[in-house]
Amino acid sequence: MTGFIFKRLAWGLVVLVLVAIITFVLSRVVPADPAAFLAGQNASEEAVAQIRSEQGLDRPVFEQFVTYAKGLVQGDLGRSIRTKRPVSQDMAQFLPATLELMIVSFAVYLTLSMALAVASVRRPGGVIDNAVRLLTMLGTGIPVFWLGMALQFLFYYKLQWFPLGDRFPIREIAPPDVTGFLLIDSLLAGNGSAFLSSLQYLALPVLTVVLNLLAVGTRMSRAALLAEQDRLYVRTARGKGLGPGQVLFGHMLRNALSPILTVTTIQFGYLLSWIILVEVIFSWPGIGLYAFQSFQVFDYSPVIALALVSTFGFVVLNLLADVLYPIIDPRIEKVTA
Repeated sequence: MTGFIFKRLAWGLVVLVLVAIITFVLSRVVPADPAAFLAGQNASEEAVAQIRSEQGLDRPVFEQFVTYAKGLVQGDLGRSIRTKRPVSQDMAQFLPATLELMIVSFAVYLTLSMALAVASVRRPGGVIDNAVRLLTMLGTGIPVFWLGMALQFLFYYKLQWFPLGDRFPIREIAPPDVTGFLLIDSLLAGNGSAFLSSLQYLALPVLTVVLNLLAVGTRMSRAALLAEQDRLYVRTARGKGLGPGQVLFGHMLRNALSPILTVTTIQFGYLLSWIILVEVIFSWPGIGLYAFQSFQVFDYSPVIALALVSTFGFVVLNLLADVLYPIIDPRIEKVTA
């Protein structure tokens, strides 16, 4: 297993290097000039050229990449021309907000998708099963940006139950920053009011993410459980007098976990990529909104850093899934050994 993990880590490193090369080259060949943005609207050609020289943008692309790669090896993700701070410092500030949104959303999504799948499988073709299938079909066809704006219209403009966007009320004092996760920091500070405010601001972004993921997750979990229903071991368990709940939770669920784990890994990986849409719609101050604002002014270093962070997330998730497969189903270890 140790050799397998090192081998996967080596492949992950190769993927990271390729992503760094591709994103860097693409950022340099697009017809845009960050120096012109820095200089301002009425800047002269000489001022723009001077800024371009100071930022190293007038050097050959290969030379720029070598300088950037040397910085990456030392943990330097570059410097943002918009915030005028190191990108690593910006990422440390914005990443906890994104992770909090993703972790809470994914926890709710996993719980709901599994509960709906189990409820659906208990009576295939019944009322609950048909309702779940209809819900998931609707969820599959709704784009995340439209869903987010529809929820804002309903719950903010019409019902006024939840705030339109942002992460915490402007007029309230946020808890001391310990972990960067407002929910945890509120609990550490013993501030129940701040905890409830944080939950209120999380509600709509989390609901948007969950509804968008729920369709695929529930359908795949339902299909995996249904595929196990006619297996010989299920008939044997029923023949021994085990009840439906014992058969489902004691036997079928574990055997259905492998495909569910695959879908879960893919869903979380894709969430890393399109969380930017949710953060922009709800003005959520995470790395997605940070990257979007950077892209608007051709601030390349944060965009490349986000691509590397997303890729790193994919690599880690796939590695975790590969490690978990043999634990869930020991037959996989025998096949790959």
